[in-house]
Amino acid sequence: MVRYKELYRFVKPYRGLIAVCVVFHMCSTGLGLLMPWVMKIIIDKALGGSDLSLLYVLLGGIVVLYWTRAFFWYTSNYFTNYPVLRMLFDLRVKLFKHLQSLSLRFYQEYRTGKLISNILTDVSVLQGMVSTVIVGMASSMFALVFVTCALIFLSPTLSLVCLFVLPVVYFVFSRFKRVLNQRSMVLREHMSEVSANLAEVINGIKVVKSFGKERMENRNFIGMLKPTFDMSLELAMKNTTLAIIMDQLAIYTHVTVLGIGGYMVSRGNLTIGSLVAFYSYMQMFFGLVATMTNFAPAISDGSVSAERLLKLMSAVPEVKENEHPIRLEHSKGHVLFDKVGFHYAVNRPVLNAFSLDVTPGLKVALVGPSGSGKSTIASLLMRFFDVNSGRILLDGVDIRDLSIDSLRRNVGIVLQESFLFSGTIEENIRYGKQSATFEEIVEAAKMANAYEFIRDLPRGFKSEVGENGVSLSGGQKQRMAIARAVLHNPAVLILDEATSALDTVSESVVQQALDKLMEGRTTIIIAHRLSTVRNADIIVVLKDGSMVQQGSHEKLLLEDGVYRELYAMQLKEQKEKDTDASALGLEGDEIVAVRHLPDRERS
Repeated sequence: MVRYKELYRFVKPYRGLIAVCVVFHMCSTGLGLLMPWVMKIIIDKALGGSDLSLLYVLLGGIVVLYWTRAFFWYTSNYFTNYPVLRMLFDLRVKLFKHLQSLSLRFYQEYRTGKLISNILTDVSVLQGMVSTVIVGMASSMFALVFVTCALIFLSPTLSLVCLFVLPVVYFVFSRFKRVLNQRSMVLREHMSEVSANLAEVINGIKVVKSFGKERMENRNFIGMLKPTFDMSLELAMKNTTLAIIMDQLAIYTHVTVLGIGGYMVSRGNLTIGSLVAFYSYMQMFFGLVATMTNFAPAISDGSVSAERLLKLMSAVPEVKENEHPIRLEHSKGHVLFDKVGFHYAVNRPVLNAFSLDVTPGLKVALVGPSGSGKSTIASLLMRFFDVNSGRILLDGVDIRDLSIDSLRRNVGIVLQESFLFSGTIEENIRYGKQSATFEEIVEAAKMANAYEFIRDLPRGFKSEVGENGVSLSGGQKQRMAIARAVLHNPAVLILDEATSALDTVSESVVQQALDKLMEGRTTIIIAHRLSTVRNADIIVVLKDGSMVQQGSHEKLLLEDGVYRELYAMQLKEQKEKDTDASALGLEGDEIVAVRHLPDRERS
């Protein structure tokens, strides 16, 4: 169960306002509790005589009392809502900032829908717990003490009947509370899974429709949702059972008090006014007890939400910034991989003592079979993950000693699947540099070969792109991503298979934009298609996490090894698509190299 000491840190910044709120609630509640006593005085003292002046004074006093109570009620509600809603706001901001600090590995293991549920649903439930329970329980406890004292003062004999019920109420309440907590935790976790699955299906709706799986997904959703219905119904009925038990206890007590009280009035041991006041206070007593038992669901839900939030907040960022980081304003673009080792899982290395010196302005291509570690190198240089051994230096400084902000300001990346945010084209390009002028955005679009298609849109740079650029083609999205990188203007550029998902025409336009982007900066190109890396200064061939070859395109074709095998394989695939040899563009050493390949590779 949740550790309330840790939960207190959510409330601590607002404890002063909450204390004021509790005091005002107590004042409002206390004034309301005086009414039965005033009724006792009216019945016993002001009625039945010829002089009604006391009655009028008491009636006027009731009006003043309730005006004063209204002031305290309004003020207490303001001091309840302000700190609680402010806590809701600050907690969501804190959670979002914490999520931003977590490493990519966390997002690979934690489903998106569950995170959304944490930030939206759990924080709202915690808000309800603070506002209704902490404040409500404080004023209810105060009222319960006041009413109990009034009952004892009015009739010690009758008050024993009410006090006898308390142990029974406590036993029932504690028993139900334990069950409600357990079931609420199970229900909340299952709802998170439903939320995560829903987000997944919505994100993949194109795949769902393309395979005609709408009915299957409907059945799956109903199958996941049905247990939540059953658990919610069970919880609702347990709460109803609890309410019925409390109601039955109250009725039995009322009947007993009226029977004994009527007998005492007939014997002259109790006035009618005292009996009326006692009965009113007794109703308040059981109303307060019922209110406090009704806190059980809020306490249960709030505890579950708090525990989930604390678990999320306790997640430690895998990539941490140095306590006193070095800020690199303008990098020269010198990158050195020094015996870098890395693994995603223990005993499953992805990189083994990888070393590479990339001097400023050099274009280096990383090629190799799938799973050889190409994209991992890019992720390590961006510091999405930290190396397990060795080091990566930027201008002679270990990137772990640099501030993350300055590292990513000097190292940029263009991904295979470029993500665009909902909003305008201008806003998406400006993401590379928030302070950019509109003229700079236009110039970046021109360099990315994106200006023409943007200009032809009805609203130009103000055009909405939709969720993840749904209104744009793959080539247009990629050119916008390149424009964003142009505006970012990094000293080191990573191209992670930036054209592999495009058709031939789009690839040609995007490649022209990339050529402009690569001018004058250090570039690391991760490529699957070897035709895109012919002009690289150095081609590094990876296999099983190790460098097995290094050199120019022409040099590597003349060597036996992985590169020539990959090239032959892709050449064969190309020939199968187009038998026109001239379309292959083979020249010089490439033809010689292919002629020296084994027959099975040349075929």
